[in-house]
Amino acid sequence: MKRSILHSFVELLIAAAVVTGPASMAAQTGTTYQSLKDLPDFAGSWTPLTPPFVLPPVRTGTDRAVSVPPQPPGACSLPPQFKPDAVARCRETLQARGGVREFCGRSARAAFVGRPPGGPAGAFEILFTPGRVTMAIESGLVRRIYLRTDPPPGSLAESRSGTSIGRWENATLIVETTDLDPNASIAPGSVLGNAARVVESIALVDANTLQIESTLAAPDVLTAPIKFTQRYRRALDRVFTDLDVCVENDRSIDRVTGQDRFDKTPPADVPPPPTQ
Repeated sequence: MKRSILHSFVELLIAAAVVTGPASMAAQTGTTYQSLKDLPDFAGSWTPLTPPFVLPPVRTGTDRAVSVPPQPPGACSLPPQFKPDAVARCRETLQARGGVREFCGRSARAAFVGRPPGGPAGAFEILFTPGRVTMAIESGLVRRIYLRTDPPPGSLAESRSGTSIGRWENATLIVETTDLDPNASIAPGSVLGNAARVVESIALVDANTLQIESTLAAPDVLTAPIKFTQRYRRALDRVFTDLDVCVENDRSIDRVTGQDRFDKTPPADVPPPPTQ
């Protein structure tokens, strides 16, 4: 029996869809299950090579003590790329808080502002799936990096993790992130603002060391891009932790002023600490 013209036309449409759809995706590394095996071996858990995961060396009696003068309330240390008005807002904000940096408040939710993960909540896990690299950070932020040229359908115009588009250049993952939350905190008193953009380079330094280099451009608060570099150690046995720097109903901090409610002044009869 001869095939109908309609049947032949349907087969032609299906063949065209296969060529222009999955076949074109398969040309990119990491977009099919089969090609995942060809990706660099940095899927899994990683911890920053900084405290508290890596402690500084223990000082010995022969080490010379370095005296670091205490910073006065309101002292604001920001990279030189920050605009003068952002530095002024930082000083005013810290002075109003008595020099205490706010961890819990309006901007306490985790948001990506260009810095690689770091600190106590800086551990993360990388997962490879066809067409996507997922980074789950213990601070509560999940980043989905799409291996395509355009954002996927239905992408949010703005979000706390932004829209990340990635591509492989040999063994390096290059990621460009836009659509970041303009209200995310970038410094005391300042938010990220509009049209912020981040470009990252993620690659292995050796079998158990991962490096992330990122460049943040934020025209509302920066006069020039800021570059960050952070290294991580492979953590094969790490159990993922749901970590939060905020404690609900913490009575030790005044949520309005951000200052400690309790008097921590040592009693007058406490002897001074020993000197070396």
